[in-house]
Amino acid sequence: MVMSRAEWPARVERWRELAILALVLAGAVALPLLFRRDPEDMFRLPKLIALRGEAILIVFVTLASLLLGAPIPRIKWRETWVLLPLIVLAIFLVITLTSTNRALSVSAIASAAATAIVFFATVSTARSRGWILAAAPLAAAVVNAILTIIEELKLWMPFGEHSDIPHHVQCNALIGNPNELGGYLGIAALAAMAIVVTRRWGARSIAVASILVVALLFSQTLTAIVAFAAAFFCMMALSSRRNALRAAVIGAAAAVLLIALVTPFRVRATKTVHWIVDGQYNAIATERFTPFVAAWTMFTEHPLTGVGPGAFAWQYFDHKLAAERSFPALRETFNRGVNYGEVHNDHLQALAEGGVIGYAAFLALTAALGWISFTVPRDVADQRLRLARELALPLAIFCAAFSIAQFPMETTVVRSLFVHFAALCVGWRRL
Repeated sequence: MVMSRAEWPARVERWRELAILALVLAGAVALPLLFRRDPEDMFRLPKLIALRGEAILIVFVTLASLLLGAPIPRIKWRETWVLLPLIVLAIFLVITLTSTNRALSVSAIASAAATAIVFFATVSTARSRGWILAAAPLAAAVVNAILTIIEELKLWMPFGEHSDIPHHVQCNALIGNPNELGGYLGIAALAAMAIVVTRRWGARSIAVASILVVALLFSQTLTAIVAFAAAFFCMMALSSRRNALRAAVIGAAAAVLLIALVTPFRVRATKTVHWIVDGQYNAIATERFTPFVAAWTMFTEHPLTGVGPGAFAWQYFDHKLAAERSFPALRETFNRGVNYGEVHNDHLQALAEGGVIGYAAFLALTAALGWISFTVPRDVADQRLRLARELALPLAIFCAAFSIAQFPMETTVVRSLFVHFAALCVGWRRL
């Protein structure tokens, strides 16, 4: 059958939609599973390359479709979730121009642009596609969750084990390190719990959520566990106050049992109490008080635009010395010679690298995501709309809480999973 000239643009547009859907799904599944056999950087670099490669292919497919005659995608420029990310990217550009190290900032803005492209592509596909977009990243998360449990139980270490390194530190699944793993599993578990609340997939969603929550506990990442608990409490509160109260009671009981029965959590709780009493701030901050102080001094010196995206590590050493002058006890820390590449606190990192402007952009994106939960009626019938309601605010709370002691926005695999589910909330909020 010969295709008419009038049918050609619609056919090319259809091919473009399918190609972008395939790229979004491939990125959601492959990125958390990619690694390379190089002990110097087994996980982070392959995932960063995959993200940028996905963004480049999305742009290529879009441009190719336009050259082949497909209509220009219709964009509602006045919509908040079009304007806000573009404004944030514009802020990134401004901060890059004032950066103390533009070369590093250009690399950081390239990652931000790639993330934005994937976000917009995911939102676009979410508006016409269904639950496969939620199932794909959770399938990869289950693989990592099972591998986490296997490693922590010492059943199998796929990359071998070094006797001079604590076993737990080597239990990374395919993510990078236990802290990044905790953030990744926390987001995945939160999304799975939201699907359980929407009553989608029945017993299968409960099984997936259970595996992810257990793996999160096995990761022993305290910040991720606390952030997940706070976000889950919020999710229950969105449904009803009675459910929130039940979740709080169950959470408190679970916390007591974990501290009482699980040695690592019990030891951590005991030590934390002693550190608070003795005023050992560096110990409370898990030996990261120096980068915290260094980040704050960078902000005080560059309050408006910060030192520039990605420039914290380059500025760290001079400000570390200033931190040690202010807190002499930091000169005795075992990791004094470490040149921190990240603050391990995205609130402080946003202030240090972006100043007031950059931190305002971070808060605006987080608040806008959380507000989605209040724009969808509680009794909405569509399950995708309900997922947007049940997940948006908890996801924003998890990000804000986890960022207090970690850096999810600086880690490709954690940021990508967060952006994927945030895009689903945006795309499904008005079906």
